[in-house]
Amino acid sequence: MTLRSILALSYTIEQIQKQYGLDPAPALARNGIYPDQMDANAVISQADELAVLSDLFIDLRHDPLVALKLSSTFGLSAYGAFAMMLMSCSTVYEGIQLGIRYQELSYLFSRLDFEMTGDEASLVLHPYHVPEELHRFVIDRDVAGTFQFLNMMQAMLGQQAKPVKICVPYPAPKEKDVYESTFGCPVEFGTDVARFVIPDGLINKTLPNANATALALYRQQCDELLNQRRQPEHDQLSRRVHKYLSMFRDEYPSIAECAETFSTSERSFRRQLKDEDTTYQQLLDSVRSEKACHLLDNTSQSIEQIAVKLGYTEAAAFIRAFKKWHQMTPAQYRKK
Repeated sequence: MTLRSILALSYTIEQIQKQYGLDPAPALARNGIYPDQMDANAVISQADELAVLSDLFIDLRHDPLVALKLSSTFGLSAYGAFAMMLMSCSTVYEGIQLGIRYQELSYLFSRLDFEMTGDEASLVLHPYHVPEELHRFVIDRDVAGTFQFLNMMQAMLGQQAKPVKICVPYPAPKEKDVYESTFGCPVEFGTDVARFVIPDGLINKTLPNANATALALYRQQCDELLNQRRQPEHDQLSRRVHKYLSMFRDEYPSIAECAETFSTSERSFRRQLKDEDTTYQQLLDSVRSEKACHLLDNTSQSIEQIAVKLGYTEAAAFIRAFKKWHQMTPAQYRKK
């Protein structure tokens, strides 16, 4: 999870206030962000943005279509040099290749790929591993946001082609008809990844605003942005991983899934944490320990119920771990 512009979060907050009448300030404050102090030039890590969205979603979960509604309001101005670069390409194919290369400048919580299977071309989104309650929200946000972005790009370029089909990687909801009416094409649910099947011949079309000089200028600007955002963050990786893991319950991501979410190889991920004198397991234990103490202090849930919430298959394993962390059993801790 890299740094990105705070503009997408700013637009989301604005729309939540307009469409739902909710005050996002408490959720933002819990994550150290204050709306009246948000600088349009500021950046935020994907992990921190996801944590904010998780807090905001608590008050919006009554509307299963919230992500579709919020993502449809984004404008091209939010993408800056990234959008201008793509519009300056010579062909749709070149734009796709550069879009993938510079995808860190988008607002996705997925990894973007391009696939050719026979004559069928597809843009593919591989969603990051997020808590189960956020799974549909994040996928809808990325799919609707990508659809909106493609539509805006086509409008600017005089194109109106719709996807042949869109695939969504979760079971069909009762609101499935809304998705087809929103996207104007068939929508297939229950697939392994999100997919936009591109109409035949579209990828080879030339773009009317192609300009090699402008393209070179915008690529240079995009390169500079990437270099800035890939600089070491003030916050350590361990802190960001800890915050990311704190969003989960019942089931936690593996180290491989966590490394992929933070846009690095597992080997590099382990090395970076080692350089900060910690390991993935230690961070996971810390998160579980904090959650366990909170549940023991503030609820009457049984040891067995708490064990399940922390992702343990049996209470005995949780008790052994807790004793290792605190030199006493959960029951002794609660009694004390």
